Amino acid sequence: MDKSVFEFSHYRPYFRHRLEAAGARGSKAQIAESMGVQATYVSQVLQEKAHLSLEQAEAANIFLKHTTQESHFFLMLVQKDRAGTKSLREYFQKQLDDVLNARMVLTERLGKSQQLEEKDRSWYYASWTPSAIHIATTIPTLRTVEKISAALNLTNEKVIETLEHLESVGLVRKEGLEFHPGLQQIRLGKDSHHILKHHTNWRLQAMQSLDREKINELHYSGVVSLSASDVVKIKDQLLESIKNNISIIKDSKEEELFCMTIDFFDLKR
Repeated sequence: MDKSVFEFSHYRPYFRHRLEAAGARGSKAQIAESMGVQATYVSQVLQEKAHLSLEQAEAANIFLKHTTQESHFFLMLVQKDRAGTKSLREYFQKQLDDVLNARMVLTERLGKSQQLEEKDRSWYYASWTPSAIHIATTIPTLRTVEKISAALNLTNEKVIETLEHLESVGLVRKEGLEFHPGLQQIRLGKDSHHILKHHTNWRLQAMQSLDREKINELHYSGVVSLSASDVVKIKDQLLESIKNNISIIKDSKEEELFCMTIDFFDLKR
């Protein structure tokens, strides 16, 4: 399985991993050419007999098609491994740790979105219905009161009351008999005091969905033991999966209304 640069503590093992994944002999010559060096020098780097310069590392970033964040991380790995003193290595390690910590914060991974005023956030996250009705309006076949009521098994009065509030804060807009989405998304950071209620609302809905599980639904629960380093690795992969799923959802045609929840937590009290 291909690994990301963020899973490595030193640049040479990652460099070796990427070249081996691409086929060492051909890729070694190609990356050497891109860096303006001989293939034998790349071999010396891989054998830990030489270091990449920052200029060569920058060329490697281009060859490896790194993103901006990957490029930044790779350059810092190179600088840390090239550092001649313990204090300088610790300095770059701190910078690397800051990047890794930022990647573990979901809000930073996915980007910030527009925010409601506090009183409206409190209302929005007090129950599952505001967000469900809000997202339902993104589906063309669910943009009337009656259709939303039928889909979510709510009374017309409840749907109307919720839609009116959503409209008053700009989250939906009314066009004739239909309601269309306003703001595209609302996201809570893990430091928000609304996050516990938000997670609770949707996990209660997930529990209810167990009684009517359909073929296109998925529920998984498992208790496992694993190493501390793999805990970090799995969390990072889950966050990356969420990011990729949201990218798919962003470009997906609005036809179905689903809830996505993921739980991965420490059982020790």
